[in-house]
Amino acid sequence: MNKLQKILVGIVAVCLLFFGFIVFRIAAAPKDDSVRLAKVPPEERLGTHAYRDAYPLQYNSYMKNNDLSPSPTGYGGAQAENSHLVEQPEMLENFKGYKFAIQYDDDRGHTYAGVDFKNSKRLPGQKGSCITCKGSYMYDVYFKESGWAYAAKPIDEIMAPIKDDEWIGCSSCHDPDTMALRVYQQSLVEALARKGIDIKEVSHNDMRGYVCGQCHSEYYFAKEDGRVVTPWDNGLTAEGQYQYYQSGKAGGFQYDWIHADSKAPMLKAQHPDYETWQDSVHADAGVTCVDCHMPYMRENGRKYTSHWMTSPLKTVEASCQKCHTESAETLTARVKTIHDNTFRIQRIAGQTVAKAHLTVRAAMEAGATDEQLAAAREQLREAQWYWDWVAAENGMGFHNPDKILRTLGLAVDKAHQAIETANAVVKGKLEIPAMGF
Repeated sequence: MNKLQKILVGIVAVCLLFFGFIVFRIAAAPKDDSVRLAKVPPEERLGTHAYRDAYPLQYNSYMKNNDLSPSPTGYGGAQAENSHLVEQPEMLENFKGYKFAIQYDDDRGHTYAGVDFKNSKRLPGQKGSCITCKGSYMYDVYFKESGWAYAAKPIDEIMAPIKDDEWIGCSSCHDPDTMALRVYQQSLVEALARKGIDIKEVSHNDMRGYVCGQCHSEYYFAKEDGRVVTPWDNGLTAEGQYQYYQSGKAGGFQYDWIHADSKAPMLKAQHPDYETWQDSVHADAGVTCVDCHMPYMRENGRKYTSHWMTSPLKTVEASCQKCHTESAETLTARVKTIHDNTFRIQRIAGQTVAKAHLTVRAAMEAGATDEQLAAAREQLREAQWYWDWVAAENGMGFHNPDKILRTLGLAVDKAHQAIETANAVVKGKLEIPAMGF
């Protein structure tokens, strides 16, 4: 055997050892059994704890939603004692005469959905429709039995049979039989159907957005039977949804309440997170809610999807740095800048809307009639809708900065129009009450 042959034999031997070692490591690595189906009795499938043994990594990460630590940027977080009414006192005026002026706190993690709902000061007198997004009990029990009939029943009656771990949990996003992603919330299924989309035919990546969007989206309760309706028929912008309400497509539903000061018929926006994200830079790149808020993680050689739905800045390496090369500090600072700018303009918009309510009230006190103030009230209704569409959204601008800032700009503009219109009714003789915001 010559020298060259010896070298070749040596290289082959090294390669065999190396690849043999790799094969051995793969074979000896812990098996990822997290994808096997859980054999959970039918009567327990709506509970979260029933899945803990079959899916320990997912379950343990889901229980991290109990964490109450603040957001790295200071916005959001999960402290129940943080009240939007304290942080943004203009809300007291803007929601005057409505239950959101009684209590409006920061949202806590999904694990608190049941207890926070039951303890809400806004709960008394509500109907079953209010509970639709609080877990799949509404679909797997009530809807399958009698459709939307539960929506019009008293909330206490609807809540009574639901166990503590049957609120938001595994079955809210996964089919209990197959563990495939599912949309149980029928208002979204119906909204997509009106747009010609069959939820059973959408791609897996689209489903990763719809599963979150089934609850994190705008909705209202139909006047006729209390069912939940997702108003996507006119598009997924604040302007499109406002036109939906103005067009009469909402049927008997015309407003959520009459404002106590301005007497304007008001609309209350409901966390349009999906609508905000769906035409963002991230969405265009195929990045869904799950990629950022529920990133892939590894533990003891096992890859799993984190079910700790929290700020991506708490899991920067897994949530952000898989795509972005900047440091965690740089990424956090970038997000905080967006949050700071959005909050500042959101407050300007909210305060301008509040001023418009007081201006219309002053015009009424000066003798202006309902007919004379109809245009101002319409402008005010639209202004508050744009402001609230942003204020109710959970991303503080980051989900889609351009869309959010445009919407806030519309709010400021419409609010000023309402002020000018109301003042013009009494020929500029009004004195505008001072505000302590």
